[in-house]
Amino acid sequence: MKFEDYFDYLINEKHYSKHTITAYRNDLEQFEDFILKTFEKEDPRDVSFVMIRDWIVSLSQNNISNRSINRKLSSLRSYFHFLIKVNHIEVNPLIKINPLKTSKRNPGFIMEKDMEDIINMEYGEGFEGIRNKLIIGLLYATGMRKSELLNLEENDIDIGRKEIRIFGKRRKDRIVPIHTYIIDLIKEYLEGKRSLGNKEKILLVNNDDSPLSIRQFDKIVRESLALAHIDQKTPHILRHTFATHLLNEGANIMNIKDLLGHKSLTATEIYSHNTIEKLKSVYKQTHPRGE
Repeated sequence: MKFEDYFDYLINEKHYSKHTITAYRNDLEQFEDFILKTFEKEDPRDVSFVMIRDWIVSLSQNNISNRSINRKLSSLRSYFHFLIKVNHIEVNPLIKINPLKTSKRNPGFIMEKDMEDIINMEYGEGFEGIRNKLIIGLLYATGMRKSELLNLEENDIDIGRKEIRIFGKRRKDRIVPIHTYIIDLIKEYLEGKRSLGNKEKILLVNNDDSPLSIRQFDKIVRESLALAHIDQKTPHILRHTFATHLLNEGANIMNIKDLLGHKSLTATEIYSHNTIEKLKSVYKQTHPRGE
């Protein structure tokens, strides 16, 4: 299968991030490898419902979760939609394929006391220590996605207005306010960056002027969240924490939706479940007949 025209379309017309492109590429290449080995087919016009169904079975037998399989199917469905758009095929072979059932799960989050400890802990001396502290601070203070922070440029930060312009999915931008604590961290970090002679427009960099990689970013977050009493130590947990703490303090869910850059309110409402669980906990601890 030839995917380059499709990826050019996603980049130039749909404005997908490079991280999304990488995920789509991995999913499509896995499918391509499967049908080539299993059915000896490589032309997308030869792909059938049966082949896709067998791929799903194969993924399931390899202990791939339904949630991950659905993501792969979404990548595949998007690709075949593109092929219809450019008149390469007439019918999408996924038309009869329904998403697999997944259990609903509330997003995890870090308790406020633990988050306070994480923010105030020592991050090491020198440029890297300041950078790592800024990463955690920005994720928690803004609710940014990992890809959004990795792609953030210095010019996207307005220190005078205390605002950050964030480019989200499909290059849709939003403005998020930042408080003085983050402003001070940014100033300290930029001063260190300048002292290294770094002129890279991307905000987050290494000592050698290279932009911070995804792997480095994930490692920094994982090690920084070691103080948190949670299993999931990923950048996204800080996005969940940002939204949950705002809700717990009485923020309007529509405002949180805008801050997170969600397209629909449905995606934001999941955080209300965390607040409900907190109310249940308070009720059990304080009501005379709470148990």
